[in-house]
Amino acid sequence: MTVRFDDSLGALARAIASRPSGAATLSRGVALRDATGRLGFFSADPIEDDEAASLRGALQAALGPYARSERILVLPDDIGAMSVLTDPGVLAVRVDEFRVRLLDRRLVGADWLRRPVERAPGPPRFVFSSLKGGVGRTTALAVVAAHLAAQGKRVLVVDLDLESPGLGPMLMLDEHLPRFGMADALVENGLGELDDQFYVDLTAAASFRGFDGRVSVLPAFGSGTLTHPANVLAKIARAYAEDVGPDGDVVTLMDQIRNVIDKCAGLGGYNAVLVDARSGLHETTAAAILGLGAEVFLFGVHERQTLHGYEALFAHLSQFVAEGELPEWLDRLNAVHAKAPVTELARAPFADQWRDLVNTVLLGRIDDPLDEEHDIRPELPVQELLSVLRNDQYEAFSPLDDPAVLQSEVFRSTFGDLIDRIDETFDALRTPAAAVQE
Repeated sequence: MTVRFDDSLGALARAIASRPSGAATLSRGVALRDATGRLGFFSADPIEDDEAASLRGALQAALGPYARSERILVLPDDIGAMSVLTDPGVLAVRVDEFRVRLLDRRLVGADWLRRPVERAPGPPRFVFSSLKGGVGRTTALAVVAAHLAAQGKRVLVVDLDLESPGLGPMLMLDEHLPRFGMADALVENGLGELDDQFYVDLTAAASFRGFDGRVSVLPAFGSGTLTHPANVLAKIARAYAEDVGPDGDVVTLMDQIRNVIDKCAGLGGYNAVLVDARSGLHETTAAAILGLGAEVFLFGVHERQTLHGYEALFAHLSQFVAEGELPEWLDRLNAVHAKAPVTELARAPFADQWRDLVNTVLLGRIDDPLDEEHDIRPELPVQELLSVLRNDQYEAFSPLDDPAVLQSEVFRSTFGDLIDRIDETFDALRTPAAAVQE
């Protein structure tokens, strides 16, 4: 049978574990998957020459097209072995009955291999994310922005959906757009350091009024792109590229996006930053979910596609959850049942399915006892789903044409759960100094 990608890591694990002392060798070594998907094994244990030759042959036979043509087995004294064995990017993954330490080399998607950062200092950040469009994610962000502005807060909203931008046209008339947008920042920062004036030119006030606070928008594209629309695809082609810093260090897309948002948030003196992530599991989504230190709202409608998609995301994130440990970032993942039925009874099936998904996939690795003698297990808190109720008034959402949709007495019945969670976050983070500043 031909080995395919999904079979390959398990085939490597079985080939090693079946050898004498192989299980121990597998647990201490590192499987290296290169950019093409081919695999090799870096052993932390010395292996006799005859056994090493036999293991190389076994790996070649087991992996087939997924065997590396060179260095399929690297021993601890070989050149470069220790740099792989001690690489901080090594993840512990579960493969069938094995646990394998994997170093995954990628041409794209490398930011997904980085651990979620801790909560960012400064104004609270809120990421609105979904696996597919049309679930009301951007509409919910606009409502939350209006809610916070009505409280007198200064709010920055950021559009990271470069290929299907919505926030700019939704919240701003064309004549009010800033000169530049996020795409411009990601293109220009690769050519040299950007000055403060450039960052000032990335944001402008939303076109709606009537709030004590202020909503500023960092759109995907600015007014310059409207003048030169033929440049849109050319900019997108370059926006996702890694940069090289002045010291020769690689600056990934996650780092670039975080730097832009940090700079704009600092210059504007904002009380909150709301980020609209691109739908799906794109590289910009990794930056939003893992790299901003934000409260993350995961939107989804009750469909099998939603559960399958989040199962893939959670299976990946579970690699950053050590056994017996509840990392801080887990508490910042908030599920949102989008376009939800009005009654709690009708919402219950999706809530049950979501709870099972989180417990079995995302939190499954901490289900092992912390103390085998006393069988002490950690509590597995699963936040209840927030509900954004189905409301035809928000299907064709256009606040510039119908400002009433941004009034609390109108949106509260639909977005109440989400608004309450936002307010709870502010209350939890409030300090005496912050309260005086506000």
